[in-house]
Amino acid sequence: MMASERPSKTVAVIGAGPYGLSVAAHLRRLPPVVLGEPMESWRAMPAPMFLKSVWSASSLADPDGRFTLDRYCDASSRGREPIPLEMFVDYGRWFQRQAVPDVDPTKVIRLGLADRGRFRLELEDGRVLEAGTVVLATGIREFAYLPEFARSLPGSLASHTGDHASFSRFRGCRVAVVGAGQSALETAAMLAEEGADVEIISRRSVIWIKRVLYARGGPISRLLYPPTDVGPPGLNWICAAPLLMSRMPVDIRRKIEVRSTRPAGAQWLRPRVDGRIPVTEGVEVTEAHPTGRALRLRLSDGTVREVDHLLLGTGYRPDVRKVPFLDDELRKRVREADGFPVLNQWFESSVPGLHFVGGLAGRTFGPICRFVAGARVAAQQVSRRLGELN
Repeated sequence: MMASERPSKTVAVIGAGPYGLSVAAHLRRLPPVVLGEPMESWRAMPAPMFLKSVWSASSLADPDGRFTLDRYCDASSRGREPIPLEMFVDYGRWFQRQAVPDVDPTKVIRLGLADRGRFRLELEDGRVLEAGTVVLATGIREFAYLPEFARSLPGSLASHTGDHASFSRFRGCRVAVVGAGQSALETAAMLAEEGADVEIISRRSVIWIKRVLYARGGPISRLLYPPTDVGPPGLNWICAAPLLMSRMPVDIRRKIEVRSTRPAGAQWLRPRVDGRIPVTEGVEVTEAHPTGRALRLRLSDGTVREVDHLLLGTGYRPDVRKVPFLDDELRKRVREADGFPVLNQWFESSVPGLHFVGGLAGRTFGPICRFVAGARVAAQQVSRRLGELN
């Protein structure tokens, strides 16, 4: 369908992961045009992975709460933790079939401005659409962070943990994993289980999450831990209220985020790492040089490692300037701070009608935007905004 055939009130949701599907489910009366492969980024992760999030924080959001993780699972699987990635992906696709049946899997290759305040979307199959409102829900995989020392290294010797759907190619290889967060620690466990010779290298000591009294349930547990379960007791209730977070001074929000998302591993992962994989703490890689088919690493304590591959569990840094399909003119009109779009209470940017949900909303609404649990508030606020306008 050509642009001239699209009404100006059309809403386009770019991305069909937990955030995109949750937003679309809340807009079902429109309905929106949803673009992207359902659960694509999650399907690209290694199959043996598990979710760090707890059960209560892992349901996608529809307005009536009909398509929860509990409803998807049979009685024998309910409350199962850790949640297998494969099961979560299947749940997400089930949610899509139930709540958002019409998803167009075509990718957007360019998003720009059209006439009269509308947006022009160019798709990879050659189609051009116009929309009055666009919601970007593209996830964070495009924002993988690489330390400066690793940016010029060939992919055959160094890569980000998010680049791999399988670690079988590293069987029998010497692999160094940089980082002490969930991604780095679980990657190291999977590598070791594949038969790789693994060492974890981290600037910080490895921390294992302890949810005091969480497993016991009951009123004390409910008092200490909100269902969203992001952050330590006390701060977790603030993180669970992203609209409140958005009203706090930026420096306070930043301190809460740093404390709430410090690198740590889930307790269920600990037996697969502790005592099984060497961990070198309190150091960082300062140099990395290819030596034939291997990589020579120099650490800050003066020691040297020679490895076949370096895996970087160094996280993600969302940056609106790096969204690949944003037209230059549109990108310049999006007010940003530290790479994040500045958003109002409706998750709307400085460009009217352009909304950002998920990781790119994190500077405004806090660390919950990094997790599935943040999809509900984002979907509710976007739908409320459109309810006001339509």
